[in-house]
Amino acid sequence: MTKITLQEIVGKKVIIIGEVGSGKTRLTAELLEEMTKRFDPQDITVIEMAPSNIPKIGGTLSEYTSVVTKVKYLYPQGIRAPRLEGASKEEVLSLAHANRWAIEPFIDKFILKPSSFLVMNDLSIYLQAGKISKIMTCMKKAGTFVSNAYYGSRLSNDKGSGISLKERKLVDVLIGKSEIIIRLTNK
Repeated sequence: MTKITLQEIVGKKVIIIGEVGSGKTRLTAELLEEMTKRFDPQDITVIEMAPSNIPKIGGTLSEYTSVVTKVKYLYPQGIRAPRLEGASKEEVLSLAHANRWAIEPFIDKFILKPSSFLVMNDLSIYLQAGKISKIMTCMKKAGTFVSNAYYGSRLSNDKGSGISLKERKLVDVLIGKSEIIIRLTNK
């Protein structure tokens, strides 16, 4: 596991990237726990974008830490894993767009009433059909921005929908806008 301290990331724009199972969510949960120890939990917003109950795939921050009950935890219901659950190009696209519409109101909520700290778990789920401009606005409004995103090849089969390429390009944009990039690798 990559060691990074809370002191190193405060006031910065951070993205944690890696393959499925590399520890992105676990590291994000550890940083979130440290934030709640050092700062007012009510000044920390978490936007959860991970589907739950998908075997061997990341998971929600609430599966890794109980501190989500102390912060502003925005968790849209019904988030799905388009590439894993969609049987066809149309189904993959439909799931990706459904995720966008479920997540976007929570992004808008943060934009209207930002907090000093913003943590986004599984940001790549939103990027499959969402707007990079909204994420860039969140980055600007948060004093400290910590996100994690899938960046690998194991989930590249998107049934011809194009969401994998879009997701990769937008994560590349975020990498370019981040001050700290943490690349995790599978052991």
